[in-house]
Amino acid sequence: MNGDPGLRAALLAAFLPTPISHETVHAADARWAGYDERDQLSLLEGKSWNELTPDVLERHAGLLVHTGNALYRAILPAYLQLLAEGDYATILPFHVVSQLTCNPESKLDREIFEERAGPMSAEQRAVVRRALTVIAKQTLLHDVASTAIRSW
Repeated sequence: MNGDPGLRAALLAAFLPTPISHETVHAADARWAGYDERDQLSLLEGKSWNELTPDVLERHAGLLVHTGNALYRAILPAYLQLLAEGDYATILPFHVVSQLTCNPESKLDREIFEERAGPMSAEQRAVVRRALTVIAKQTLLHDVASTAIRSW
């Protein structure tokens, strides 16, 4: 990984790979309005985060914006690993990092962030910060990732 060879192992230890269920994908707390690729989400079912390919993650660059809380936590490590592995010049990193940033001035933003990140363990939060630190080393993402780190 880009600057942190142990990050993948830390992600695997903190976010144990667990198959994603149909119920997790289609949870009631998801915000699917405006997400045109929802019909393709069945390809996530039965897979763990570490089985999601870069192609799938890129095709679903905005997925974290719309997911329910459990799916957010189930796939977040895949996006973190992907972004930490190399520079991206697409919209993907901006979608991901925006969903890792809590705007303290927005009550709704704080509520959504807490619903997603609140159930995470201290170890999981630490590895998210660690991944964001690696991502912040990328020139294009330095400012947004540095801001996101403060949310964790």
